[in-house]
Amino acid sequence: MAIVEVLVGITLVTSLLVPLFFQNRQFVNLLSWMGMLAFAAASAYLLLTGGGTFFDGLLRHDVFTSLLLLGSSASAALLLFAAGQSAASWKTYPAFHSLLPLSLFGLFFLAGAESVLVIVASWLLVSVISYVIISLPGDRESRLAAVRYIYVGIVATLFVALWITSIAYATGSDVLAPLNGSSISVMALSFAIAAVGFKLGLFPLHWWLPSVYGKADGRVVAFVASAAKLGFIALLVRTIASTFGGSGEAALFLAIIAALTMSYGNLAALTTGDLQRLLAYSSIAQVGYILAGLAVVVAFPDSQLEKLALAGIALQSIAYALSKTPLFAMIAEGGRELEGELKGLLSRDRVSAISSATLLASLLGIPPLLGFWGKLYIFFPLASYSLPLLAIALLNSGISSAFYIRAFRDMTSASPNPRGPLSESYRLALLVAAALTVLLGIVAPVAIGLFL
Repeated sequence: MAIVEVLVGITLVTSLLVPLFFQNRQFVNLLSWMGMLAFAAASAYLLLTGGGTFFDGLLRHDVFTSLLLLGSSASAALLLFAAGQSAASWKTYPAFHSLLPLSLFGLFFLAGAESVLVIVASWLLVSVISYVIISLPGDRESRLAAVRYIYVGIVATLFVALWITSIAYATGSDVLAPLNGSSISVMALSFAIAAVGFKLGLFPLHWWLPSVYGKADGRVVAFVASAAKLGFIALLVRTIASTFGGSGEAALFLAIIAALTMSYGNLAALTTGDLQRLLAYSSIAQVGYILAGLAVVVAFPDSQLEKLALAGIALQSIAYALSKTPLFAMIAEGGRELEGELKGLLSRDRVSAISSATLLASLLGIPPLLGFWGKLYIFFPLASYSLPLLAIALLNSGISSAFYIRAFRDMTSASPNPRGPLSESYRLALLVAAALTVLLGIVAPVAIGLFL
């Protein structure tokens, strides 16, 4: 696995070199791209080889984490392509180009951590990067959002400390191990869900998310809501599966939170006409579906159902990231209102309209797009675990169709105040993301063989 370590090292080195060449914008952009492409190559190599272990077993990657890392690198690349030129107008623009590859370096350790010490170190690195990125545009709303996010991050980090302390106490080791039967297993599960739940916006820990995702500059929200989030999803799924696999109580706890999270996110999205806040609430709902899949993973360890659910979580997470990255970035370019940015989009920018509609359809779960397969591979094993939870998930998918259909309608309607087309970089980012969503949706039924 030396090649992976070299590629990840290149990602780190390029991110650290960017500030030294801040006066040469072309070279800064080149360094950032080199770092992210090196990381994508490392993730692809891990996926093709089935993963591997690093640093004497303190870090382990498998097909699941490799897919999420590849999704994070694709999301970060889409963001840099869409917003790289416009972000150059920020006074802090070198930080944007430096922190994107540096965050991927941190996600490599966060997603594959086997040691609680690695979890803490990578958690802090990715979290601090996220706080800084949110504040980079320098406008008032982004600064306020960064303060809120820092506050939430501090609380989440306290729960991380309690979580890893309980693991070390129960196992007598700093390496993750099963906690079933331990007297503090319930406490450890609660701390884990609270820590990662704050980051992902799980109900009832979601209260901060609309005011951060919904108000900060869409270009920086695109990073926090997609590339960074995939790393925390990987951490949550791996650690909960390895420490609580086979626990019916843990699976039930996850199922209840999943039902509440998806229901709140979809119902709240119905109440807003602000496109950015709609995407924020939709992000909450999408995490609810993923948590439902995690309940299956915990309930049926080492089974075909577990593997199918893991495939569903991976595909749903990647579909989510590919859709949200260019959509949030588009809002920063064009406008926030559903009847402002989307109204009449088809008549003034056909490529952006079709691409946006494709991404929204993937979030809704329309076949054969990638989002459809993600939901299918989560819902199918869910039927063997809990029919009530499956019914709630299907009902929520139906509820979500209301606000997605409203967005489709606005795209095809005439606008009383027509805007011009999107900038070329944003339009192409939407197009590339939509093309990936279609192509990955076509190969997803074949890719399931990686898990089974």
